[in-house]
Amino acid sequence: MHRVLVVEDEPLIRLTVIDALKEAGFYVVEASSADEAVRIVDGQDIHFLFTDIQMPGRLSGVDLAHAVAERFPNAGIFVASGRIRPEDIDLPSGSQFFSKPYSFANVIIRLKA
Repeated sequence: MHRVLVVEDEPLIRLTVIDALKEAGFYVVEASSADEAVRIVDGQDIHFLFTDIQMPGRLSGVDLAHAVAERFPNAGIFVASGRIRPEDIDLPSGSQFFSKPYSFANVIIRLKA
């Protein structure tokens, strides 16, 4: 079963994404900040990262995306933001960007691809 790390500081959004991913058959690990997620990445294998960009703490979702790409080069990386445009940030090669609000069905389709 593929493990997805979901990182989102808004609890309602995080729980909704988690529920959709679990229903689609993914094993989900969650974090409410990139700082917390880095500790998870150090202790577990991650197949996919789905993260918001702007969160409280020292690290952003972009920082986390680079850390995951370095540790797990084959991991799928998906980032989302309602304020930042993909051309304004430096994401790891092969990362995919979702503008908020996004379709959960579209997220699942891309993860399964």
